[in-house]
Amino acid sequence: MIDPGLYRLKHVDYSQRGDVVSIIVDGIVKPQTVIFSGVDYIGERYYFTEEGLRYISDSRHKRIEQDFILKHLSKIPTVLKSPLIVARHHKISNNYLFLKDAQLPGPSRKKILLLVVLKKSNINVVWNYLWQEENKVPKDSEVIFRSRSAKRYLR
Repeated sequence: MIDPGLYRLKHVDYSQRGDVVSIIVDGIVKPQTVIFSGVDYIGERYYFTEEGLRYISDSRHKRIEQDFILKHLSKIPTVLKSPLIVARHHKISNNYLFLKDAQLPGPSRKKILLLVVLKKSNINVVWNYLWQEENKVPKDSEVIFRSRSAKRYLR
């Protein structure tokens, strides 16, 4: 089930909804249909698109333990606006990993680490969204930004 709150978020811009923007990935132009845009922690504009949502949905359904994250898509702008950690993996240098802890409703009540992958190219597009199962920054990642409370999530 997709988070219905995704289409009623505050602090994002729906004025370009339905517009097509193009991102260049490995030299290939990939059209993206805008759902909303927002501004990240350093003031750069990003887009959340239908194609990104489809990829997130497909990839979460393939990993059934990650399926619950689709009920919390409305957290994406918060993760991008006020991350605990921003990192970059050396293998895919234009994918930026935005990490933020969150306590989601449910029986567990423990904080989990949410991860938004932002593809930085000619435009910034949300590329993926998942729960970082180890509750740590992914191995071999270069930390670009970290808040004071990020220490427990670093390796």
